[in-house]
Amino acid sequence: MMHDKLIKNKWALTSIDHIQDDRGNLSVAEFGKHFDFRIERIFYLSNIGQNEQRGNHAHEELNQFILCVSGSFDIELDNGKFKNNYTMSNNGTGLFVDGLVWRTMTNFTSDAVMIVLCDRVYNDDIVIRDYEEYLTKVEENDHGK
Repeated sequence: MMHDKLIKNKWALTSIDHIQDDRGNLSVAEFGKHFDFRIERIFYLSNIGQNEQRGNHAHEELNQFILCVSGSFDIELDNGKFKNNYTMSNNGTGLFVDGLVWRTMTNFTSDAVMIVLCDRVYNDDIVIRDYEEYLTKVEENDHGK
């Protein structure tokens, strides 16, 4: 995979092809170039109130490639040991998130649209919605349980 920087916490900002001209913008994310998993599900979030939060959960195992195609939003990623914050916008950047990562999205602009490419269908996904349970799972994974 062509990540700019895949760090130990299993997430990375990735530059995608982003072309601007007088006709508008064209952004392209391609399998094998920008992400390396088979897409089984695509979902998008839109019309989110400015003070709303989304996410507030983790997945036991899930590859995701997150894109902002309009407006902007902030995303906080937490691997149980440290956190990173990113502002996502339609600027030619995608965010790869792999594995056990707590994510919270905030500060949506009124025109924000977030698209997420996933490597499994929802029924096969195990979602952790309790932060303490998440931290326990991280600790178990760190000790090979």
